[in-house]
Amino acid sequence: MLNQTILSIAILLSLGIYGAYAYTHVLHQLHMLQLNSYRNERYFGWLHRDFVKNFNFFPALALISIFAITSDLFFVLLWGVSYWILNSTFKAPKQKKPLVITARVNRLAITILLLGIVIPSAVYFLSQQMAAALIVLSLLLLLAPYTTLIANALNTPIEKAIALGFVKQAQKTVRSHANLKIVGITGSYGKTSTKFILQQILSTQFHALMTPESFNTLMGVTRVINENLKPLHNLFIVEMGAKQSGDIKEICELVKPQIGLITTIGEQHLETFKTLENIKNTKSEIINDLPSDGLAVLNGDNSPSLSLKTATNAKVIYFALENQQADYQAKNIKILKNGLTTFDILMPNEQVLSLESRLLGQHNIYNILAAVTIANELGIAHQQIKTAVRSLKPAPHRMNVKNTPGGITIIDNAFSTNPSAARSSVEVMAKIEGQRKIIITPGMIELGDIEYDENKKFGSNLPNGLDYVILVGQSRQSSAIQEGLQEVNFPSEKLYMASDLNDANQHLNSIAQPGDVVLYENDLPDNYI
Repeated sequence: MLNQTILSIAILLSLGIYGAYAYTHVLHQLHMLQLNSYRNERYFGWLHRDFVKNFNFFPALALISIFAITSDLFFVLLWGVSYWILNSTFKAPKQKKPLVITARVNRLAITILLLGIVIPSAVYFLSQQMAAALIVLSLLLLLAPYTTLIANALNTPIEKAIALGFVKQAQKTVRSHANLKIVGITGSYGKTSTKFILQQILSTQFHALMTPESFNTLMGVTRVINENLKPLHNLFIVEMGAKQSGDIKEICELVKPQIGLITTIGEQHLETFKTLENIKNTKSEIINDLPSDGLAVLNGDNSPSLSLKTATNAKVIYFALENQQADYQAKNIKILKNGLTTFDILMPNEQVLSLESRLLGQHNIYNILAAVTIANELGIAHQQIKTAVRSLKPAPHRMNVKNTPGGITIIDNAFSTNPSAARSSVEVMAKIEGQRKIIITPGMIELGDIEYDENKKFGSNLPNGLDYVILVGQSRQSSAIQEGLQEVNFPSEKLYMASDLNDANQHLNSIAQPGDVVLYENDLPDNYI
């Protein structure tokens, strides 16, 4: 009787220790699943991209105790001690974007918990061996990524039904706004910045709502509509992101835009799209079903966009910096010493609009040009456009400039970058006055088969605007940048390989001097660290 009591206490204590350890790792898996948009195929790809790093082998240590079975009590104690050791030595990775505890996350957690109760319980009742049940518990934790995959698959029918209800509610809300003008924005890059710029310009005349931050999925847009779209709004700017074919079409079916803007079509997210043609076909979903009295706004300097004129029955307008045939052209671009960028926009009917902006980089000229094109087509007065552009503020982490008390200029371009934006950042750094130009970057991701080559090209181009390079992380992309630097004989003493962002910042603090300009280019999400 005493032994049974001791065994029961040992079981409860060991399960408590196991639960504390399992809680941390299940949350981590749910976080990674959330960052991969709850899509099992993307989550599976994340897991196997670096299997040794992403797979949690620590629970296997607890299974070692299987070889020391002399009694249930001894086994339970050894099993619990194993997890106590793991729990006391394990340090959870820091998170840049923490797990958002949503109703969906809670439902997944409950499903995983049920799997962790039902399966070991079944094993115990069939075998009458506590050791066997605890071994199964360890296996479930050892295989936590696959347990999460199974839980997500089991919950899929429920999630689809819940999502459909929210989408129908959003559709009803949109349809009830009879005079609501909707502008859809997509593109391989530039869509978020262009959205912020367009909202600032159009708000001079419209009660304009935009999807915040990067709320650019079907459910993100659905949530914005259900929570934020009010009767006073007469214009809705919708950013539309895509990781696979059909993503933009789903959002278009929800909001039915009258104006569709494609900022550019390029080599972004090739990891999932595989080919540029697939990207073009997906981005063109935004203009395929525009009404005949609608408007398609396309980048006239972007080759894939030039072939999309026949993809819609709506009016098509091109904007460009180089294409002389474009309807709207930016000319006479100058960067003044006071930080202002000035340029002229040649409009239809030979009109010229002269603008000033504090936004940095040629890519921002494209973003402003696209926004001004739509604003002019919607009848915004030129003076209102000029005033709005003059006071534009960059979107968060997109070429934001701040000066430190120590006399160092920080340029924050930490949102995920791409080859075109990376080249633009180097060009900006080359033109900025400063004692020394320093870049901190982990490189570019989600470029598929061309990722290594593009990072290598980026590295070989860095000396054209930078004096000192700090690479973040020991990764394939940072190795490619280092190889590019070596090919152009960049001095090794001006290159620092940081283990992580914290190490990079510490090294920066040790070398930074007044007058330095520091560019933070790209910032990897948690599922790439």
